[in-house]
Amino acid sequence: MTEPTTGVTRTLTLPQAEPSGWPKFRAWALRTPFVQVVVLVALSALLVATIPAFLVRPQAAIAVLTIAALLALASMGQTLVVIIGGLDLAVAGYITFGAMIASNATSRLGWPVPFAFLVVMLVCGAVGASVGWLCQRFRIQPLVMTLGVGAMLTGGSMFLASGDYNGQPPAELRALAQLNGTTFGLPFPPVIAIVAVLGLALWLFLAKTASGRRLYATGVNPVAANFARVRTSVVWTSVFAASGALAGLAGMFIAAFGAGWSQAVGDPYLFAGLAAVLVGGTTFGSVHGGFTRTALGALILTVLSTLIVSRGLSEAQGRIVYGIIILAVVALYGRERHVRDRF
Repeated sequence: MTEPTTGVTRTLTLPQAEPSGWPKFRAWALRTPFVQVVVLVALSALLVATIPAFLVRPQAAIAVLTIAALLALASMGQTLVVIIGGLDLAVAGYITFGAMIASNATSRLGWPVPFAFLVVMLVCGAVGASVGWLCQRFRIQPLVMTLGVGAMLTGGSMFLASGDYNGQPPAELRALAQLNGTTFGLPFPPVIAIVAVLGLALWLFLAKTASGRRLYATGVNPVAANFARVRTSVVWTSVFAASGALAGLAGMFIAAFGAGWSQAVGDPYLFAGLAAVLVGGTTFGSVHGGFTRTALGALILTVLSTLIVSRGLSEAQGRIVYGIIILAVVALYGRERHVRDRF
């Protein structure tokens, strides 16, 4: 009589037959951002049909691209954190700090713009690195620690600015993000090109380097990654440092785009940034996640937001729509990895 475990062992050791037809197409669609591209094209077509001015006024399309670029930059570090299986709720605090430095330190203290960029990235990166190391070293849930750190950064920004929200970024910084800016003579703000270059660099890092593979390995199975001599503590420290630095950088551009800052300037980007990551198809510990997906998610949410505003829906109704979309995407992508990707 055959042992009960024989069939199970055979299914684990023998090569599986290649799927064909619909299962093959579905597997390919989940491995690639095919679904996101289709949704983006459909929403863009609906937007043009609803607001024909997008065809005759290029400035409207540039505004959508600029807002999407800012959201994508704010989500860039969160993408890396989600890939390793974490969550960074301090993003709003980093953005607030960056926006405060861009508005107050440059105008009130006379800091040069390059020096302000350096300070923001160093401070936010150092805070993020400390968070990542502590969470990994002492097995602390990043959800809890980053929530507290975000509140401390927001409060610290208000303390350093003495509650002064009247500062404005200098003209050279505003020119990088405002809609009337130009890039090498082309009629779009440089922030779009900056985010595109950073996104390309991040794609090359994740797809073409050994460090990128270590990052994916840490998210898929940290125990196996440790056995493979991946220094997961270094990965966590580096990823949270990058998340802090990139979010702080996004805060400076957001202040330049809006010509100022406030206590709540980073709050919308916490929820929308995480939504962009998840809508793009990057799930926790995902082996298929990346910034390309997040950029598509940011474009989808920006186009969707424009449609919601054009239809006269309230912010609460818009959040309901976002929540439904996130649940649908997680249901689509969250079922795939537990068996096939982890083992």
